[in-house]
Amino acid sequence: MSEPGSPVLRERWLYGALAALLSLLWLATLSARPLFNPDEGRYAEIPREMQSGGDWVIPHLNGLAYIEKPPLQYWATALSIRWLGPSEFAARLYCALTALGTVLVVWLTARRLWGPDSGWRAAAVLSGMLIFVVLGQLLTLDMSLTFYMTLSLAAFLSAQQAAQPRRWMLLAWAATGLGVLTKGLVAAAIPAAVLMLYSLYARDAAPWRRLYAQWGLPLFLLITVPWHWLAARRMADFLQFFFVHEHVARYLTPSADRQEPWWFFGGVFMAGSLPWTLPALRVLGSGWRRRNGSPAAFNPTLFLWVWVVFVGVFFSLSDSKLMPYILPLMPALALLIAALPARVLERDFLFTAILTLIAGVALGVASLNWPSAIASSDRSAYFLPLAGPLGQIALLLAVSGAFVLVQRGRGATRAGVFLGVGWCLAWLLLIRAAASVAPVYSGAALAAALPAADRGVPIYSVGTYDQSLTFYLRRTVTLVAYRGELDYGLRKAPAAEIADVAEFLRRWSPPAQAFAVMEKTMFDDLKQRGVPMRPVAASANRVLVARL
Repeated sequence: MSEPGSPVLRERWLYGALAALLSLLWLATLSARPLFNPDEGRYAEIPREMQSGGDWVIPHLNGLAYIEKPPLQYWATALSIRWLGPSEFAARLYCALTALGTVLVVWLTARRLWGPDSGWRAAAVLSGMLIFVVLGQLLTLDMSLTFYMTLSLAAFLSAQQAAQPRRWMLLAWAATGLGVLTKGLVAAAIPAAVLMLYSLYARDAAPWRRLYAQWGLPLFLLITVPWHWLAARRMADFLQFFFVHEHVARYLTPSADRQEPWWFFGGVFMAGSLPWTLPALRVLGSGWRRRNGSPAAFNPTLFLWVWVVFVGVFFSLSDSKLMPYILPLMPALALLIAALPARVLERDFLFTAILTLIAGVALGVASLNWPSAIASSDRSAYFLPLAGPLGQIALLLAVSGAFVLVQRGRGATRAGVFLGVGWCLAWLLLIRAAASVAPVYSGAALAAALPAADRGVPIYSVGTYDQSLTFYLRRTVTLVAYRGELDYGLRKAPAAEIADVAEFLRRWSPPAQAFAVMEKTMFDDLKQRGVPMRPVAASANRVLVARL
């Protein structure tokens, strides 16, 4: 134990203070920009409808059944909106807390496995990763899924070393169940596959004897089965749509229209692990060789390496690819980096500090020449205000990199912490600056332009659906000639839509107040046809018009 006033104790108090500061800033940034389309609008509107008198068993989007994902995050966000009111902060709070929780789990796990310094390094590495910070600030399902999968992984690793592993394994089973209730079977399929692959490769069957399935499986089923059972009772085709269409078909076929080349996640891994790409590639290439202790003992680093590789390969083989899918491998990657020998990390962090300094200088030059650095387009005006924040980020990174270089004799932990803090602050500044491009990606301004006295009149969404608009309007809209991901719900309630523009124009003609949202190309076409419309507001993509 460190003596009071010792350098080690002072260092840990400093790291704790930095962690508290970052946590406060992490939460303070949540309300700095409007909700962006499509995911943030969708995952805020479903809970808004749920808590405002909607259905808590069958999620609804724009008043239509939407059962693509389980409801755990919807429930949590609905409660947040009910307690705090409908706002960006309330909508994003649950995801932000699960992100902070993931950092905490990683810190505790690394401490338990390899000691206090590894804990601080693991937390610093994870909190500085580009993909982790960005997704920890966005309203999606991927961060909460990652939290539960990381908690399950951490509890499993702890069970392999505990004298009484049952409580750890029960925590792992419970976390897996909550992950399934967040985004489906993937939360259980990945841990099961990793355990099988590790056991085969390491010739280690001991973890199977510590699963406590006789207790854990009933707990898992108690968490996961009730909602699926209730949903199946309410909707006759739920099991076919949810499991076959949303799990099997989405993975094995291009039905979701999210096709990317096989190497797509390799690029996401390289960019998403910034600024730690060098140590990330090091553990990816050598993690399968490292062993701790007796060859017969459970090897946590090998298990983590199998986890990282399998998650990347699993999603690379799918016909449906989105960048956030590989987020669950990043906490395991941070643990592997923290487990590297200190002398190796000192070299890698020194190289990272040099790159951080170079990045700061490069961004500084770019911010001074920002108008010529961005491509000219009809959206350029929205991106021009980013010059100021980029200059601040440049200064922050330059100072962070230079500080670590000056302090390079102080050890890997100090270098990792200060680099992690610098990059985390830089990413948070960039996310905060994204408010300037909100008109390109959010319907908040269109909703604000609608007079409060007219919020109850008919509002049509013609040939499009702005996912965030309904959240800000605090109401649903009538869809016109649009189905998209609402196709399932519209098949259940066909009267909720206007199938074509011709029928919309017949309803638009009577002399009563109404509003419509449409793409600019649709607006130009209808204007040329002489349709009576008065523009009320416009974003980069859409126009809000009034009938009178």
